[in-house]
Amino acid sequence: MSCANSRPIKLFASLREDTQQGWIWLQNPTLPARSVIRIKNPDNGKVVYCEALQIDNNFLAAYNQQPRFTISAPQEALVINGWYRAALGVVSTQSDVQLSINPCNSWWGKFKACTHHPQTVVRVAAWLGLISVILGMLGAVLGAASLWAAEPNMAFERDAPKAARPSTLRWAPNHHALAVSTPNVEAK
Repeated sequence: MSCANSRPIKLFASLREDTQQGWIWLQNPTLPARSVIRIKNPDNGKVVYCEALQIDNNFLAAYNQQPRFTISAPQEALVINGWYRAALGVVSTQSDVQLSINPCNSWWGKFKACTHHPQTVVRVAAWLGLISVILGMLGAVLGAASLWAAEPNMAFERDAPKAARPSTLRWAPNHHALAVSTPNVEAK
């Protein structure tokens, strides 16, 4: 199966235990183990990201059981669950479909694989993780900006003589009110 070009691939329904998993099965020795891939349907432009597992003899022995259809040409087969078929706009199995399959092992591809996952908890966790990173960066930027903005005032208080310091508000517990106090000015 070519990774770069679109070509006909025969679709097979996933096994029952794989129906809610974020992977598909194919046979492509050029892909690294558990690679994230991008599958595009060139007919409608729909795209999914998911993990790719390799079809091997153990998988074929488990899959090619009656009453299922058997996979006779694993290099031209794609075992894919209903979630990903629906996302690609291809509902039927046992049909040859033009699909483009490309490796996408970047951090963005892995994030997209999580946001395209069949399980809601995985999708929500991925989005919450992204929101947390954005809020953390915003907090760091705002914290650094507040320190930068406070630097001139801190330098003024450190370097200014006591008489030149501004008045401060403090709580006057005996009078139940705020009192304005000025630092003691030393007599010369």
